[in-house]
Amino acid sequence: MILDFIRDNLDGDTWENWCDNIYRDRYQNQNFVKIPAAHLGDAGIEGFTLSGIAYQCYCPEKNYSDDDLYGRLRTKVTTDIGKLIDKDNAKRLKALGVCKIKEWHFVTPEYKDKRIIEHLEQKRKEVVLAASEDPETFSYIDPEIRLIPKVAEDFKVEFVRLIRNPLVDIKLNMAVKSVSNPDWTTCSTEKIDNIKRKVKAIMNVKEDDDDFKEMVTYWSEAYLKGIEIMSKLQESCGVIYEDLFELEQQYKKDVSMQSRMNPDHSLNYKLFMEILEKFEKTLREQFACFSEPSIIELKRDLVSGWLADCSLQFKVG
Repeated sequence: MILDFIRDNLDGDTWENWCDNIYRDRYQNQNFVKIPAAHLGDAGIEGFTLSGIAYQCYCPEKNYSDDDLYGRLRTKVTTDIGKLIDKDNAKRLKALGVCKIKEWHFVTPEYKDKRIIEHLEQKRKEVVLAASEDPETFSYIDPEIRLIPKVAEDFKVEFVRLIRNPLVDIKLNMAVKSVSNPDWTTCSTEKIDNIKRKVKAIMNVKEDDDDFKEMVTYWSEAYLKGIEIMSKLQESCGVIYEDLFELEQQYKKDVSMQSRMNPDHSLNYKLFMEILEKFEKTLREQFACFSEPSIIELKRDLVSGWLADCSLQFKVG
């Protein structure tokens, strides 16, 4: 999910910024209008289009239980729909030039309880009833209005486009907590043996060395984490994944050549550290959309793949 890559930096202001940019990107050709909240609030909607779409966003303050989350989403919907059919607020919405609303979007990172869909349908009926009883006051409400929940995953294309835009200061977080502690013993024997052989050549130590054992665990965990992170990235941010995969594949060929042509096993460590440093620099230059922790994470996880397969080959003394 795209949410996995932005969750750690998410708060109310950041989510609103995301939503504003997303709606501007998707609906610019429909004359998107953002409503600033500086003077008297946002009147119950963050923005609207001249084609009849209005939206309100909400980001939970913390990681609530499913039931608590539903309660907070429900309260937010109730509050903002109340503004939509408030006669005093109707004057403000008309003054803003809000067109007849055909779709009212409730945009939140995620919801986990179907009751919020039921609540939106209940509120839709209230909106339709209010508009039918006083069509002049609520002339901006379409008789067929729909109240629709929207989540981060619904805007995958826009998220990726914004992330790649250097003018938008939003970063992808690759350090996904759900894969932060993989069990390296589940890694295949072949991959672990490759990692052991290459780490031993780099460190020039025996296998009973404690630092050697720790480094084998370190790179094995990184290898497993890299597989899952790249899988999640492919699913959620396909274009970014493809660019990163292409870079990694081309880089892998170069580091394979460098390690195989190294004539002196005593230079293994020096060469390996140079490869790490150069790869990290390249990632920073070509993928400014990643946060600083993400760059470090990617470097570690992708390089671990070169250790686990036959890309990096170091001579043994």
